[in-house]
This record gives sequence, structure tokens and C-alpha cells, in this order.
Amino acid sequence: MKEEKKRYFLVEYYGNQRNAVVETKEEKDKLLNEVRKFNERKKSRFLLGNITVNQVGDKYYLTGHLYKKYTGRMTISEIDEFTSKYSEEELAMIFKDESMMANECAPDINIAYLETTTPEDKKQTKYERGVRYIPVLYKDDLKYMDKSYIRKCLYFHAEIKDYEFFRDLANEFDVYHFIGDEIGELRQTIDKCINQGMDLTQLYIAANHLYEKFICEYERDESLTRLKDGQYQISRRRLRDFGFFVKFYNIRESKLNSPLRYNKPLPKSEYEIEESGQLKLRLK
Repeated sequence: MKEEKKRYFLVEYYGNQRNAVVETKEEKDKLLNEVRKFNERKKSRFLLGNITVNQVGDKYYLTGHLYKKYTGRMTISEIDEFTSKYSEEELAMIFKDESMMANECAPDINIAYLETTTPEDKKQTKYERGVRYIPVLYKDDLKYMDKSYIRKCLYFHAEIKDYEFFRDLANEFDVYHFIGDEIGELRQTIDKCINQGMDLTQLYIAANHLYEKFICEYERDESLTRLKDGQYQISRRRLRDFGFFVKFYNIRESKLNSPLRYNKPLPKSEYEIEESGQLKLRLK
């Protein structure tokens, strides 16, 4: 059985920023290294993520965003086991004494992981150790992890000729090369159903082929990972991604803003030059 190696945190975005201005690349690299060490501290109650570096003239402007950690490093299965016992409101109440929620609003709690990304414009902006979100699995979401329920959803969308659903499905997952054939098959089937009157059941079959292959775990040589009983191992992360696509498809506002799209919009930065010119980490 393939071990889950990636680790995640349950976090809340705290909304406050840390700013600094430095004048040399060496100072900039030193600050980013301090941030890396800070985030690796096991006992730290915070993460400093989405570190934006803008070079304007001879100066480097750095902005970091603060996240409160409600768990240590855990596998996605471990976090799901914890959160799926509760509704969104119930989970919020567990952390209400530590949360930033105001006026009885739900806190911005998500599952997060750290990832280094570099945008196309390398000259001006660079993101170091970005915080990426994936959705929290609540108890009402467990059905989206159930294969028989997902199959019913796929069949339903085929039966009502919801071609937009299947187009969006293909577009959502076409970045995964290992299901390229299945993506192509689905798109061809959509076209044939619309223009050639193909039986709509074929639309369901093509989508289910994609689903079954997508959610499997693979080895480095791209062979399927098998369990001791011979069954294929399921990737918890991809099972979630597909399930949450189905969930968010019919919730237009959530679809646009959901953590499935990975980072929610962050406030625009306003640079403030501190006397020390350093990024202060006054955290316990």
C-alpha cells in the first residue's frame, strides 16, 4: 500500500500582514530563509505564507500573510477523519475561542499546505512558500467520497443532457496527462451526443471511465498501485478533488470562490517601511 507522504494543516486566515523593505538580494534571501525556518517549527501556532516579493528599482518589497494553525502536520485522511464528524458550524465552534470570526460569522477555516510557486513574470514578482487551500470535508460531504453516489450524479447529468457539466469536467481535469485518453473520449462523446444522436448512456460511461482511472493511485512507472487483496488503491486527494467538483458544480458562487480553486483572494498589499527594515515575527 502506497503511503500518504504529503502533510497538511487545518488553518484560518488571520488577515494581518507582515511587511518589509530591503535593498539587497542577500537581505531578501535571508528574510525568506527566516520565514522557511519559522514555518518548519513544529510548535509554532502560525504559518507565514504567500510571501510576495516585488522588486521596484533597487529595493525589494516583501509581504507575508498570517495563518493560524489548528492542527499539526497531518495526512489528508487524518484531517478528513477529524473534520467529517462535524458540520461547518460545529467545527467553527470547536475553535471559537481562538478564531478571528466576528459578529457570529463563520471563520475562514481551510485545509492548507505549503508550496513554492514562481509566476511567469520572474523579473518583478516571485511567490515563495505559498499557502494553497483544499476544501474541508464536513459530515454532509461524505457522500461525495462514495463511488456509487458519484456514479448516480454522473448518470443524472447525462440523463438531463447537461453537456455543460461534462465539458467543465473535462476542462477541470485535462491537466492530468495520465487520463488524456479518457478526457479525449469524453469530449468526443459529448460531440457525438449533440450532433449525431448518440445514446446518452455513453456519456455516463465515458465520464465514469475517467472517474475510475483518475481516482486510482499510481507508482513512479505509472503502473497502478495495488493493495494486498489485489484491489487498486484509491488516491484520497484525487477522490476528494473529483467529489468536490461535483459538489461545487451546482453552487455557482461557491464554484467561483471555493478553495478547490486553491487560494482565495488576499487583500492588496500596502507597503510600510519598518525602522529595522526587517520582517518581524513576533509570534509564540
